[in-house]
Formats: sequence, structure tokens, C-alpha cells
Amino acid sequence: MNEQNISLLIRHIAGSKKGQVEKFSVASNPEIRIGRGSDNDVSFDPVKEDTISRDHCRISHDTDKPERFFVSDSQSKNGTFVNDVRTSGKTELFAGDIVKLGKEGPSFEFDLDPRPQSHIKKTRVIDPILAKETKMHTATDLPKVTSEKTPPAKEGIGKNTMQHMIRESEKKSKTGLVITILAILLLVSTGGYLLFKNQKVKEIVHVTDPKTSFTPTEIAKANQEKVVYIEMAWKLTNTASGEEMYHVYYPVIKDKQIIGYQAAYSQNEQGAIVPLLVTKGDYLKALGNSQGIELDLIASAGSGSGFVVDDRGFIATNRHVASNWLTSFHFQKYAFPGVLVELNRDGQYAPNWDKTVSQDMVGEWVPGNDRQYTGVNTYLDVTFANNSQRTPAKIVRISSTHDVAMIKIDLPESLPKVELYDSYEEIQPGDETIVMGYPGIAPVQLVLKRSQDVFNTNPNITSVPVPTVSTGNVGRMVRGTEKNSKIDDYKSTFGDYYQLTINSTGGGNSGGPMFDDKGRVVGVFSAGKWEPGASISFAVPIKYVMELMGRQEVIK
Repeated sequence: MNEQNISLLIRHIAGSKKGQVEKFSVASNPEIRIGRGSDNDVSFDPVKEDTISRDHCRISHDTDKPERFFVSDSQSKNGTFVNDVRTSGKTELFAGDIVKLGKEGPSFEFDLDPRPQSHIKKTRVIDPILAKETKMHTATDLPKVTSEKTPPAKEGIGKNTMQHMIRESEKKSKTGLVITILAILLLVSTGGYLLFKNQKVKEIVHVTDPKTSFTPTEIAKANQEKVVYIEMAWKLTNTASGEEMYHVYYPVIKDKQIIGYQAAYSQNEQGAIVPLLVTKGDYLKALGNSQGIELDLIASAGSGSGFVVDDRGFIATNRHVASNWLTSFHFQKYAFPGVLVELNRDGQYAPNWDKTVSQDMVGEWVPGNDRQYTGVNTYLDVTFANNSQRTPAKIVRISSTHDVAMIKIDLPESLPKVELYDSYEEIQPGDETIVMGYPGIAPVQLVLKRSQDVFNTNPNITSVPVPTVSTGNVGRMVRGTEKNSKIDDYKSTFGDYYQLTINSTGGGNSGGPMFDDKGRVVGVFSAGKWEPGASISFAVPIKYVMELMGRQEVIK
């Protein structure tokens, strides 16, 4: 089909533009830009749709094959979803696909006019369960029907014969009862033995002999249902009012036209350069009548790992997974270079265009370190391995000194838990170790579930997490602090970690368990440095998770 004859349709189905349809000629629009910025082809209200980035995503088509279209996220803060699955890189679009800007943002249906043959009733995902072969019965499979007559009824029997038959029947019944009881006892005994045998295999990590070691395969199989996938999103709010906090962007004007935007930064009382944040309720008061100002919500989203430490639903993970606002914030690329603002005579902020701000000047800014602000999770969901059902979680405890936290889910069943072991004083470089988790670079598994709800018949496509097993060794111990007879004090600039020689992990593994060769959790995977040809990872000693599970005296 000639691309000159194809029109691209954006049918808005949720959000401030719901009910609107935008039409673009593919020939004259090789790329459709979508976002809050006024220079986008599909532009959203910058105030009503504050979860959308200025340059959120783009739709393009293959110049060699004009029937193929792709959507790519422009490093937006809240992500782009196609049929409820977050995109990474280019994702091919088909007519009828639902694109959502952020997990809770507005959405639209992608369509083409006319629809090419390749886009009609395109099957995207097949549920393996539904793909099973169904055997069709033929007439030869059915029982044969004959025309034989029913045999005549037997003649009656005498009284003595009847009594003899009853006595024989009673004897047979007693014998059958004894045989049945013996059979039941045999089945129960056999079943109990098999159950005991299976239970021993299932709980293989609860070792009684400290010399016993297990293979990575055995450890992974025994702990797969105890390692969970965590999805989260958060936003920064004002501690006093609970209002959302926004980063201020000033328009760059040339020849009375807005040619771009620059992020605003200020200098706090300690002399540090920090982003200029305001709420929608006070930004006019703080900024005056400046025209064209845009506000960018301070928020983020991502995924991580965790593991069950208590059968009541307590789960250990990283602090930067459970409460991401307590770790350094990753600014968008367009946040730099910025402009430094200063207070004018009226007590309002105004940009000093002669003073630019670079990323190095801001450094590692942690939103939650300022008591004026607090982070709030918009969602914190837990999913078990090979499952699609999400379960909301809540934060129970957060370490004030280490990258560990405790969250909890509420389920009516008792959950299987890992075995914890504090090896801090005995672990050595070279010891074997295994990490389990859900790295974001791993392939995504999708399933299609057809709705059985009469009030919501839309099918649901969801991702199913499958854990990745990574093996390696302890490279070294990075002790946070230490005192002995030779030195008065020692401090590591990095913190208290185990350095690992494991290179198959990645973003998303954070919060996953680190096992020793006996199947015991001795650490929590926390971070990694990946460079071409070399990579190292780090894990927090498990003793800091165990501290969160009880009370710890700091003064005696």
C-alpha cells in the first residue's frame, strides 16, 4: 500500500482529550511527537496532564515498509505503555493497540485509515494454555448402537435360596470391607512417605549438616516461589500540605518566540545547588507573573526484586526500591544546562541568565533529605514468580543507614520463606554466591487473559515475571567501619558491602537475595557498575535486614 494513502489516527479514550480524534498523513508526518510541550504534534494540557513529560514519546514508521509503525519512549518520567506493558526501545504498533502515557495517565487507540491487511485482527500474544490441541471426536469414536432385543426377565427364586444368597453376600461384604481398610492404610502410608520425601526436596535449603552444599539449580528450584518481583512509582509532596512538588522550567525567548526551556535551580542555606521546587498552589506567589513557565512533577517509576523473610508476608528489599525518594534523583537529560534563580526586591524568584547550572554543580541530590518534602508511593506492587496477579504492598521499616527496607503484603495463606544466615564475620573472598532477581534487561513474558467480567469485557495483557539466576563469587569485602589494635578508626567511602564478581545482573535485580552455596541468604543485591568488558556488583550484608526484623539497642 502506498504511504501517501495512509492516515494515522489517534483516538483519545482517557484523559483530558477523551473523545477527540487526531488525524495525520503518514506521507507528510514521518514522525508524530507526543507530549505536554506546545511544539508537539499531539500536545496535552500542561496543567491537567501533569504526569506526561514535555517530550513523552514518538510514533514513527518504517520508510521501507510503510505499513510498519513503532512507538518509542523519549525517556519520559512515567514511561509509555502499549497494551499495559511498559515499552523499552522501539515497540511495534498494530491497529487497535492501546497506548498509555504513564501507568495512570491518559491513553489513546492507535489506528490507520484505511487499515492495511497486515493490521486486520492481528494476534499479538497467545496464551499457551489456549494453544493446546483439542481432539475432535468422530463417529468412529462413539459407542455403537445395536438393535439387539433386551433379554427376558429371569424367573423368581425360592425362600431358602434367597437366605443362602444373603448369608454369602454378608460374608463377601465383610471380606471386602477388610480389604478396603487395608488398601486405604497402604495408600495413606505411601502418600505420607512421598509427601515427606517431596517436602525434604522442597525445603532443601534448611540444612542440618553445615558441610552440605547444593548446586545453583537446586538452590534456585527451592527458592523460586520465595523471590518476588516489585513494581513501584512515587511522587514528591510538600510535607506540610501534601501537595505535589514540581520543578520549575523557564521559557527561553528569542525574537518574542519561545525556542526552548531551561530548568531552574537555587542555592540553599548550606550553599548547595538544588532544583527550584514549587507547588501549583504557590508557584504564582513564588515566581510572580512570569509567562510561559512550565512545571515538571518530581516523580519516578521502576522495578526491583525482593524475598519473603516471614510467612506472614514480610518481604525484604532495597531502600531505593521501597522508598526511591531517599536515594539520588536521576534528572532527565533536558534538565541541564539549567539556570540559577535569585530573589528579587519583591521576594520572588527570577532567573539570572548569566549563570548556568550543570549536572556536576547539582551532584547527588536526594529529594527526601530535605524535611520540607516527603515521597509517596503511587503504587508498590508485589508479584510472585510465574504469576500475573499483582498484590499491593506497604512499607513497614526503612533503614536509616543502609540500602535495605521491609515491606509487607496481606494474603490469607502462609507464605514460604527463605533461610537467613549472618555470615558477616566468616565470609571470605572467593566464596561461591548466587543471586536471584528480575533484571530489566531480561526478555518479558506476556500472557493474554480474556475477561469473564460482564461489566468489563476487555482482554488483559500482562507480564509474568520469571526470575534470573546469576552465579559468581565474592570478590572482596568492603567494610564500612572497623577498629582493631592496629588502627583507631577506618571508614569506607562506599559503605558496608560485599563486592561480587557477577556480570549477568542489571537494573531490576536490586533487592534480590544473595545465597551462599548452602542455600542460605547472606546478602541483598544492591548495585552494580557495568562497563564494556568489565562489571562488578555489590550486596548489603544480610545482618542489616535482620536488624530491621527486631529491636536493636544503640545505647547501652
